Amino acid sequence: MNVQLLQWGLFSFMIGMVLSLPLAAVFYQKSSPMNKVFTNSRKLKSAHIDFFMQGFALGLAFLLEMSLKTEFSLYIVIPLIYGSILNPTILLLEATPFIRSSYRFAHLFLRTTSPLALLFAWIAIAIWFLPLYLDILLLFVVAAGGLVII
Repeated sequence: MNVQLLQWGLFSFMIGMVLSLPLAAVFYQKSSPMNKVFTNSRKLKSAHIDFFMQGFALGLAFLLEMSLKTEFSLYIVIPLIYGSILNPTILLLEATPFIRSSYRFAHLFLRTTSPLALLFAWIAIAIWFLPLYLDILLLFVVAAGGLVII
């Protein structure tokens, strides 16, 4: 089994726990020094929740691996870990004023590659493990959602 999924999932969960401290300071203390670091409290809250969610998603991937007694290929594990850690990091960066200055290229790179890596990994997992009728149903739901958006 890929124990890295559990390790990175725990890492993501712990970052979410650590972010609860500045989140509380930003929301409950009016003149906190954290208000200077985290200027967008909505993005900070989103990052906090997303780190938890991605940690649980990595744990779910590990449980799926363990229950099916198979091991994901590296072409699934690496994008899954990359996207799970860096996707909430995008929100965390957007909560600070630093992203507007010299880190613009890194921000754009992360905003492009991180969601694509997650999308690729979860689609590969779905195609690999879901039965054909559920793959067709998933394709139908995505197509219907696309039609609604259009």
